[in-house]
Amino acid sequence: MTHHPFHLIRQWLPQRDDQQWVLGTVYHTAGSAYRKAGALMLFSSDGAQLGLLSGGCLESDLQRQAMRVMASGRALTREYDSQDEDDVVFQLGIGCGGVVQVMLQPVHADNHYLALEELHQALADHQSVLYHQSLPQDGADNLAQVQPLALARGQRPPRAGMAERAGRTWLVSAHRPPPMLAIFGAGVDARPLAQLAVDLGWQVILVDPRPSHGRPQHFPSQCRLLNGSPTQAAAQPWFAQLDAAIVMHHQQGLDGEALALLAQNPPPYCALLGPRHRRAEVLEGAGLDAFPNLAGPAGLALGAELPEGIALSILAECHAALHHADGHSLSGVLQ
Repeated sequence: MTHHPFHLIRQWLPQRDDQQWVLGTVYHTAGSAYRKAGALMLFSSDGAQLGLLSGGCLESDLQRQAMRVMASGRALTREYDSQDEDDVVFQLGIGCGGVVQVMLQPVHADNHYLALEELHQALADHQSVLYHQSLPQDGADNLAQVQPLALARGQRPPRAGMAERAGRTWLVSAHRPPPMLAIFGAGVDARPLAQLAVDLGWQVILVDPRPSHGRPQHFPSQCRLLNGSPTQAAAQPWFAQLDAAIVMHHQQGLDGEALALLAQNPPPYCALLGPRHRRAEVLEGAGLDAFPNLAGPAGLALGAELPEGIALSILAECHAALHHADGHSLSGVLQ
């Protein structure tokens, strides 16, 4: 299971009434922290945990605090300070060196499951939303709301922040659905690409009209397969919702057909497998003078030669593009 809210809520939904549950949410951080404000996690009365709020440093104590919430039926907040000598995180020598504030809220039918069902449905419909959670206060019920968030294609969502409304303090966090990736070309080298994307929790569609390609037994069960041409893909409901597309038929005509369609309304990330000179040939064959921001050759310069490494290279570049990052070495070890 990935830790995207869509996936952890999907796993929680069938068992939401089988036991008690508590929703943990990071609502503020200062300094270094593994997760930022808006991160979600679910704790059950039998010790099950769905998601992560840290790199494993805080979850044991959070489980204990969640049991307190279940016993009292009242939400609470908890602060973890890696710089405070009296804090459990400091005493155990764990943490990232910053401050993390977490709220823990009971989740049950009486508080409408903190609108987690609505949050999941919106993400399933590939809609971005704002999730509003009221911070615990004396005598106040636990409240949560989901509101639509209109984002232009590829636009960065706003950061989580606090808002004051009706005498309450609310955490307002933006949640986007898992990225939707279409892979045009379902040959042997598309297999590790699809598997890695599924492991990341992405929605993956494979498109290939050739009978010898795109066979279900060769790809993760979570993938959708379209045994058709790129032109047929354009008629599918998901085509206009794509966050990324990777063209890798290894056949110039099919690659050109896919690029000609994608160029009409390019997704935030679009890539073409193959060397630079082939990109020019495919674009010319597709009748395209240019394709702005086309990643071709696709991927980061990782020195990859095998399909698995090439898949990592391409998805690393795609991930950076979708999250408005530049893909640089954080330590500077790569010059």
